[in-house]
Amino acid sequence: MRLKPITAIIVLLLVVASLLVSGCTNNTTNQTPSASTATHDAFLENYLAVAKSDPYKNESRKAWEVTWINSTSAHLEETTKNNTTNVTKNAVSTYTVFPTTQDATNYLNAMNKTGYSLASTDINDAQGYQKRTGHAPQVYKYYVLNEFYTQHFIVQFDNLVKVGISKQL
Repeated sequence: MRLKPITAIIVLLLVVASLLVSGCTNNTTNQTPSASTATHDAFLENYLAVAKSDPYKNESRKAWEVTWINSTSAHLEETTKNNTTNVTKNAVSTYTVFPTTQDATNYLNAMNKTGYSLASTDINDAQGYQKRTGHAPQVYKYYVLNEFYTQHFIVQFDNLVKVGISKQL
């Protein structure tokens, strides 16, 4: 009687082995290219490159590290020191570029912004974007949530959305 379960297991193992040998199994290894080999969105790549080469006035950059999430999103961690106030801050942001401004707006509208306030929609406040792209955005929304020495932010510049947190060190 004990021989039946062992025989069934052996038969099952032989069936699995024959399927593997015959190539009838599906290899589910992720075939997605890694972030380092994927093609990056040219606009976002250029935007970040210009931003790196041009820190805000009165600031010096202490650290800058971009990690690509996929072809249209990048994670940026930067540390800057305000040379006037001697205050150092660290910002961690995710930049995502969308096919259209409406797609970016839809994404922004779907985000949980509980506790955030709309700090600005004045395109003149988007001078960094204008400096990096050569033109002012048509759509600019800047949401902020301030805590003690920390600022959470969500910003839309046309089809680019930046989400992050900045901490005073």
